[in-house]
Amino acid sequence: MRAYEFLFEDIWSDVVANWVSTGIELLTVENNVNKFKQLKNKNLITGTEKDIQFWKNKPFDQFVSFIDANAAKLDATKGAKRAKIKTSTDEIVLKDTEKWLVVVPLSMTASQKLGSGTNWCTSTRSENNRFDQYTLDDLTSLIYIISKTTDEKYAIRFENKTGKVVECRDKNNSSIVYEFQEVTGFSESQLVNQCMSNKKWQEFTRSIEQRRIEKILEGGAENVYSYAKYAIQGRFPEGESVIASDPKWAVYYASDVIQGRFPEAETIIASDPKWAYYYASDVIQGRWPEAETIIASDPKWAYYYASDVIQGRWPEGEKAIASNPSLAYEYAKNVIKGRFPEGEEEITRYPIWATHYKEFLKSIGEE
Repeated sequence: MRAYEFLFEDIWSDVVANWVSTGIELLTVENNVNKFKQLKNKNLITGTEKDIQFWKNKPFDQFVSFIDANAAKLDATKGAKRAKIKTSTDEIVLKDTEKWLVVVPLSMTASQKLGSGTNWCTSTRSENNRFDQYTLDDLTSLIYIISKTTDEKYAIRFENKTGKVVECRDKNNSSIVYEFQEVTGFSESQLVNQCMSNKKWQEFTRSIEQRRIEKILEGGAENVYSYAKYAIQGRFPEGESVIASDPKWAVYYASDVIQGRFPEAETIIASDPKWAYYYASDVIQGRWPEAETIIASDPKWAYYYASDVIQGRWPEGEKAIASNPSLAYEYAKNVIKGRFPEGEEEITRYPIWATHYKEFLKSIGEE
């Protein structure tokens, strides 16, 4: 049995056999017969010409010319099918020409639909789809350029804030640069500018910003601090109430972002001796009377407060400092620079610190 008899039912096989017998390659015949079938099935050809037997004894070149002459009808049906895309509310059509549909997907579902047949990570239906990451986390937008006459598709990704094009890819997800405008006739920058001036896109990006803020706030104080410091590099008013609930990140925010006092957070900061010390040392850069009671209750931070902030004796913190042998010794040596009677009982209970203390006193002639 001949190969084409597997490909076509009897009504077609004798026609195919006739053309193949004249020396036409089977694949060429097959491709054109399939186009003929598409035209026939879509009722795009009429009369005797729609009957394949009509073509049985006709030259193959005449058959091909007939197919080519009617190919535009198939393209038109593709264009009509594309037209349905722009009725969706989660897409923005930037251009709809005879050859191209330029559209901005505003949801993962739209991206999957518009990007079907590509290798884009924003069109996959798996859990690895990165549409939300690109739009919500990276604050970038996508423009899809879809051919109406072929299966070619291109994707542009650009930064919402600056309009800078991050990448341009073909349907195989290969990065392209020079050939994009040559093939499509569109300038990347012009498409981006048209998108950014679109009111629907502007509303969409505002909603994305709000969703991103909500996501950041849900991440807690550390997430809010990181967003302020590294992303917007400035104050983030919407997140300050979240930061103000955490003494550690409130201090970091005051020091690195505000670069000054953060009054709304001072009550919570003053409740933690460690972060109260850092706030006084790094932000206020001086004494912080409102927090001294809590700082004085902790041996370690009382010692550092005396040493780094007061830079001298601090009677209010000496009771706590005296309860820790190593800190009592360090307080005597580095702050008082002499005997610390209140801490000697605790120091002498530990041989290592007793020895260090004795050697220190000997070095200053107070043994």
